Amino acid sequence: MDVTKISGNKSAGMGLETKDTATVQINANGFVAIDITFENTAGPQMSQAVALSNYGDHTAFYRCRFLGYQDTLNPQSRTQFYRDCEVYGTVDFIFGNEAKVVFQNCNIYARKPSAGQSNTITAQGKETPNEESGIVMQNCSFSATPDLLKELNVKTFLGRPWKNHSTTVIMQSFLDKLIDPRGWLEWEGVSLDKVYNAEYSNRGPGASTHQRVNWSHVINSRAEAAKFTVRNFIDGENWIKSTGIPYFLDLL
Repeated sequence: MDVTKISGNKSAGMGLETKDTATVQINANGFVAIDITFENTAGPQMSQAVALSNYGDHTAFYRCRFLGYQDTLNPQSRTQFYRDCEVYGTVDFIFGNEAKVVFQNCNIYARKPSAGQSNTITAQGKETPNEESGIVMQNCSFSATPDLLKELNVKTFLGRPWKNHSTTVIMQSFLDKLIDPRGWLEWEGVSLDKVYNAEYSNRGPGASTHQRVNWSHVINSRAEAAKFTVRNFIDGENWIKSTGIPYFLDLL
């Protein structure tokens, strides 16, 4: 990822729609990327600026880096897998509507946002209870970049629900002290009673759930958590092996 970089700088600040800002857009099923950096250099003041937008089914990324600020990475639809990747951003920087996606063994880095902004790592847009979509992060690490560490007043949240049935699960991961004790941030107009933002068996100084917002969920059952594994959530046993990318199917 340090050798090959694809870079762009399109942004909503130029008057573009979010979907038109992507440095790279994937529309092909079966797409695999290994050891590549995808970057949008627009900066935190330029609003939405996507590094990679992915619409492909059974797509996989291994040892890739996604660099941006707001809306860095858009796993938008179908079934996707990210392993040993790095994602950098500020506001809603991992977001998508219709994708079933698992991030495994990835490093997630919050950066310094524009003045007055808070960081929200995820924004998932499941709209109906029957829709099969969601963001799962298993055995990942959530930490701050050096520029954010200097900004003591910036709050960083695991995410906020984009739509009424938003589904995001953080499990068996390391949460550093940057994570606000409330964990999750509201999105105006979203019915929070239907949202499934959940945590399971996380560790680290930001992992305590005692002060989490009352509409988030703490998973206490391995059987419940197992619904969100590579095996069960994205049927990984039947397609990831063909990519040559390492993975584990179940809970640790």
